[in-house]
Amino acid sequence: MKVNAVIFLLMLATVSFSQVKVNISGTVKDINTNEPISGSSVRLSVLDLTTTTDSDGNFNITKTSIRSNRKNDISKNKAKEAKAFFFRQEVKGPALIRIFDLSGRHQKTVFSGTLESGSWQIIPPRLLPGVYFYTFDTPQNRYTARILISDESFASPDGYLKKVQGDLFESMPTASAKDASQIKDTIIVEKELYGSARIPIDSYEQDQLIIALEDLISSVRVSTYVPDPSWTCFMPDGIPPPELGNEIFEISLKYSTCHDVGLTKFGQRYQYDINGGEVKGERINATILDGGLDYELVLSNGSVEVEQINIIRTKDNNTPILMRNAGVSPLREVPVRVVLDFEAPNSSSYNWLNSGKFAATRIIDTAAKTIKMKVYDISTVALTQSRTLIKDPEDVPNQTWDCVKITGRQGQSVFTENVALGNSISIGASKRGSRNIIPITGGTMSGRVNGKILSGGADYQLSGGLDARYTLETNDGEFIIVRNCGSGALIPVFETKTDGPYSYLNENKYLSSAPGMSGGGVSITFYEAE
Repeated sequence: MKVNAVIFLLMLATVSFSQVKVNISGTVKDINTNEPISGSSVRLSVLDLTTTTDSDGNFNITKTSIRSNRKNDISKNKAKEAKAFFFRQEVKGPALIRIFDLSGRHQKTVFSGTLESGSWQIIPPRLLPGVYFYTFDTPQNRYTARILISDESFASPDGYLKKVQGDLFESMPTASAKDASQIKDTIIVEKELYGSARIPIDSYEQDQLIIALEDLISSVRVSTYVPDPSWTCFMPDGIPPPELGNEIFEISLKYSTCHDVGLTKFGQRYQYDINGGEVKGERINATILDGGLDYELVLSNGSVEVEQINIIRTKDNNTPILMRNAGVSPLREVPVRVVLDFEAPNSSSYNWLNSGKFAATRIIDTAAKTIKMKVYDISTVALTQSRTLIKDPEDVPNQTWDCVKITGRQGQSVFTENVALGNSISIGASKRGSRNIIPITGGTMSGRVNGKILSGGADYQLSGGLDARYTLETNDGEFIIVRNCGSGALIPVFETKTDGPYSYLNENKYLSSAPGMSGGGVSITFYEAE
């Protein structure tokens, strides 16, 4: 059997195992506010003793434990992975080679007896993956080595020794006792959404320790968010903190329901049904119409992407304005930073919204059922040096901002919708073309999918092309988000639970018929693409 060997010096420390009394106490605080942090994990690395801070941020570790008393700090030497390694026996004589885990528990005796002088190769025995200490006791020395085992498949269950010809250690440096560290252990403190702390200690008698952690959320909030290229939010170079700009108005959206759509092909999806709201400011005062949508996507890495689509009607002259916003956050615990985009009539006094640069922080109040945003003009704001890069997971598809395009012809029918429509709202010529909006107020579907169409969303027609956004609720309680989009040929994109009964709709392989008039609304049939 061929053995890949890793050679390293074994005379790292003088070791003896003994009883150790531990009595360590202190407080964990926020480095910026000096407030105590409850629920922090406090762990001794070598002894593997763990506790948690109480409501006042206090902790106490009191215990008697087996551990090694060392002249050299073994914990500073990175454990090396090896299929075999080497040591030197100075003179012929008794030798005892044993293995201990990190808590000082004896695992194996590899050798006990008389050993010839010279260099020896040791093949590790079969052990569970982990970090271990090898101790070598001879009449001249007692020393130790730290080794990482990541594979259980070794040559022998108990390990074995083999004499090596020549002296493998002639060119290797020798550890010196005068360079030995006095560090005995390391206190590791961790708390979700905080930076961790590592505190070396030279004694297991410590009291009144003050350990400070940095609030990662606070530091993230003041940084520039650099969004993933698939969801740029109109600002691919980065979104600065909105508060650095000038506040110009406030938006308050009311929502009736938050639908938990479930884990879809993009991530965990939530949909807020908007039923009104207000815009208040010096230059604009308006109402938010019923039927708006707020789509929240929580990705598997914890980041968040948001899309909002709502219709505004000004109070002074009933000017209709389309508002379609995109937002992002690196963590769900951090409010989403939203970039706002408006389409106001070019001929109106609100056309300044078309060319502005606006950002806000999205705050959800679940008790009041509101989504509030203070909107800032950030046209003159420079990006901060502190950056937070937001990357989508590589193992899931990206949700798209634009319409999806596929080719094919209509095959087998899947289901048919009868969609109820409200009165159209014409914005007219704006920055992207001529916009006409037809609200969706309900409807039914039949075929392989049966149920109702929720009131909300619309067909946001642009220069003749259709872009319908709405949601289906099936008779068995599942939600399916629909975007039916295109100019000429219509291509639907469905989003529903990946483990639900309609998961087959998540594949982009469907075509839509053109809308046909049907009893105060339209009829649409979806087909498999061939």
